[in-house]
Amino acid sequence: MKRFISIAMVMLLAVSMVFAGGSGETAATDGRENLLVSVWAGPHADLQKQVVADYPDANVTIDDVDYGNLKAKQLTSFQAAPGSGNYDVVWVNSLWMKEYTDAGYILPLNEYIEAAGLDMSIYSKGLLDGCTFDGKIYGFPTYAQTMILVYDKEAFEAEGLEVPTTADELIAVAKHFKEQGTGIAFPEKQGSGDTLFSQLLFSEGGDYFDENGRPAMDSPEAIRAATIIDELGKYALDGCLAWHHDECGEAVRMKDAPIAIVMSALCNQNHDPEKSLIVDSVGYAPMPGTSGLAAATNTFWVWAVASNAQDPQAAYDLAAWLASPEVEKRQTIADQQISAIESISNDPEVLEKAPFIPVAMEQLANGKTEPSLVSFAAYKTELQTALSEIATTDRDPAEIMQELQAKLETMDFSY
Repeated sequence: MKRFISIAMVMLLAVSMVFAGGSGETAATDGRENLLVSVWAGPHADLQKQVVADYPDANVTIDDVDYGNLKAKQLTSFQAAPGSGNYDVVWVNSLWMKEYTDAGYILPLNEYIEAAGLDMSIYSKGLLDGCTFDGKIYGFPTYAQTMILVYDKEAFEAEGLEVPTTADELIAVAKHFKEQGTGIAFPEKQGSGDTLFSQLLFSEGGDYFDENGRPAMDSPEAIRAATIIDELGKYALDGCLAWHHDECGEAVRMKDAPIAIVMSALCNQNHDPEKSLIVDSVGYAPMPGTSGLAAATNTFWVWAVASNAQDPQAAYDLAAWLASPEVEKRQTIADQQISAIESISNDPEVLEKAPFIPVAMEQLANGKTEPSLVSFAAYKTELQTALSEIATTDRDPAEIMQELQAKLETMDFSY
């Protein structure tokens, strides 16, 4: 019987450790409060573990989970009783925010922010808006990404070309280089083009739904965004139809493409001599629409407080600390992540490590977040199919977008 009880206790301890720390790490007990934090696994999570070791007010355990399982594990935690091994602070994908707030899974933080006298204007408005619902702030934005132009200054100087500032100029530059045997690199693989389309749609002043909640893929702005992609596709580097973001970043780094549309998270590799041939000649510019406006599709992460946190005040204090200027700057210098704090993008130490950040921040400030409706996934699937047809056929993009619109109008986007 004693042996059975001992085995049961060991099994129970093992189960609790699996839930309380995907990294296998547990917080020490020293009289301070213990806080459990959910984050997406990866190199950034390894850095976060180092950072929270310096948090003075509590023992913090990071539970880093692969992206495919992260949301499911957070949803399970939200159902648990406070103090039963559930998360206190959660790192939330911006696309999940409305779902979490509607369900009451995370807390509004206005009361805590006001009590602390925290100045929220330090955060990019475009990103903070993605954390705000019905006038309530539900978290601190961080770790943003956007697609920007990366170009080889030497290639532009050799051809006597200026950096494009409008979509038409970008198309002309791509055409020039295509005629020289290269072209522009951008992700055309099915499932990749929707992010580019979103940025162009927002840069054209359009959106996915009109003011009446009707799908708006037949709007002039949506058709123009699709047409820009079609035109760029004519002058794309050979192979782009099979490329995702990584291949585009590599093409410009290795001088195969003189210009590329690249996800900002990949730009730190441009400055690594072991991975890049453009260390001394790399340039960055916003990816513009027809008028020159460059708006991001605001994809980012949010430090939020779980509604069932055992001590909401302690959890808020940690979230605010993680999103503070000092901690955000430390992480930006370490791994060149894009902070939501605008002043960091102009910090000399940051610029030395990541000169692309001001360009990304310009776009993020102008950007929008895609609709957070559960049903929007079906919308995006239909859009991806339409964009693939635009990329692989000679059909008029306007006709394809009008057909997409007709299909979307038969679907339910009320949830």
